[in-house]
Amino acid sequence: MPNQNPRRIFRLLKKHLQERNPDIEVINDGALEPFHGVSEGPYAEALQDAIEQGFGRRPVFVREGGSIGAVATLQRAWNVPILFMGLSLPEHGHHAPNEYFDWGQASGSIHAFVEYFRTLSKM
Repeated sequence: MPNQNPRRIFRLLKKHLQERNPDIEVINDGALEPFHGVSEGPYAEALQDAIEQGFGRRPVFVREGGSIGAVATLQRAWNVPILFMGLSLPEHGHHAPNEYFDWGQASGSIHAFVEYFRTLSKM
């Protein structure tokens, strides 16, 4: 969820667990800041148009969890909209031992990226 503070969440979790078991040791082994991408405006519309060009259907934006730790940092540093193109399908087994990316998806993805960057170059 956006607008969560990982340090605060850890503090609350630790307190909750230690109230139930004072002998438990809770260690913060890392955290990622939340990120909420752009889903409205000219960049989002350009992305939807590009995906429609690449795949023949207009996409919808959905909120989905994931962990790409650098994104929140990049957003602050660059101060530009960051959007994701979800191009892998569930059956592609993302990060599984038998992961693959079929040519139909790859080809549509290439066309979508070309169209998106063509549109950005005119903005």
